[in-house]
Amino acid sequence: MAEVDAHQSLSHTLQAFVDELGGEDCTMGELMARIGDRGFGLMLLLLALPAALPVPAPGYATPFGILMVVLGVQIIIGRTSMWLPDRLRRRTVSHKLLSFSVRNGRVPLGFVEFLIRPRLAGLARNRAFLAAVGAIVVAMACFMTLPVPLTNTAPSFVIFVLAAGMLEEDGLVLLGGVLLAPVAAAIACFALYVGVTMGTEAVETTVKPMIKGLLGL
Repeated sequence: MAEVDAHQSLSHTLQAFVDELGGEDCTMGELMARIGDRGFGLMLLLLALPAALPVPAPGYATPFGILMVVLGVQIIIGRTSMWLPDRLRRRTVSHKLLSFSVRNGRVPLGFVEFLIRPRLAGLARNRAFLAAVGAIVVAMACFMTLPVPLTNTAPSFVIFVLAAGMLEEDGLVLLGGVLLAPVAAAIACFALYVGVTMGTEAVETTVKPMIKGLLGL
């Protein structure tokens, strides 16, 4: 397996990893084995990116959200290596999805690459702080499992930022992800409320244009 330079940009790191797969689909267990000591940060980055895209790849937010809940719990309890139950380890991950995500992830990747570098490493390695990061990952991933529009994109972006901070041991970016989490939760809760009370179509026709207007999109 090709070595990945720790100082490469995230886009190069992810592209190199996808290239290692040789165009083949793989199971989550195989993906974990290939990730090896690159750990939770790279795994969460790969799982969060499809839903964090400006045009998300459909159909993966819920299963990937469940996977990230399991990983987030392990971060909370302080595991240093990833574990998944056999049923999740056997789940197939499409090479096409990973390639699509990395190829089209210029916006979130560019945003994080602009900011990220090794900083506040002591904070990034602090056991209590990482437990709090794990709790946020679990909360954001729970939103992602909901079949309601706008409950996955913002939470998945928060996980993406946190994962990048973990991967590069950038405590400042981790703090940024922590501060973004309440905003993402507010968007997801509002979308969930509208979806439950008015139907999911109302989220698409009312809430989504409102959020885009606030963000100037």
